[in-house]
Amino acid sequence: MKNRFNLLYNPEETWRAIKAKNFTIQQVYVRFLILMALIPVSSAFIGTVYIGWQVGSEEATKLTPNSAFMISAAAYIGMLAGAYIFAQFVRWMARTYGSEASLADCFALVVYSATPLFLAGLVSVYPILWLDTLVTLAALAYAVYLLFIGTPIMMGVNQDKGFMFSNSIIAVAMVLAVGSIAISVLFWGMGIAPEFTV
Repeated sequence: MKNRFNLLYNPEETWRAIKAKNFTIQQVYVRFLILMALIPVSSAFIGTVYIGWQVGSEEATKLTPNSAFMISAAAYIGMLAGAYIFAQFVRWMARTYGSEASLADCFALVVYSATPLFLAGLVSVYPILWLDTLVTLAALAYAVYLLFIGTPIMMGVNQDKGFMFSNSIIAVAMVLAVGSIAISVLFWGMGIAPEFTV
């Protein structure tokens, strides 16, 4: 529990502590991901059902509770599964950079690096597009910073390889983000589309 917040203000030392603890994938899920992934989805649920978003002086647009719940549940499951899939890609790339890191190390790197993004999800409670965008961009920048610091430590490579490895991880993240958009469109076709209140 303590590591998730220490990482924000003392990243290098915290990454070393995470590496030394040698967490299993199950431990990272139970101690961190299951709870932290609830922050953005529950915040978005509250924001889209009870507050809504508006453009200019128009009336606020809200989702029905059932629709928002289905979308939030799908997003939550997607985060839990996506982190594991992402870690598999990182593990697959590790050999290219001479890393002997375990899948659990890769999983911890992926999940703990996303800490700022999970916390930024809190702003979804009040869905203002410009505010949500600014906070998300700031969180994304800090998540990338954490990744660049954590990769050499968690993967057991030098700084130069860590820099190149981090860039590769970011490239995979962008591909997975585009893939998740495509999957969400498929979900919409299967009935998990947003339903708006009248």
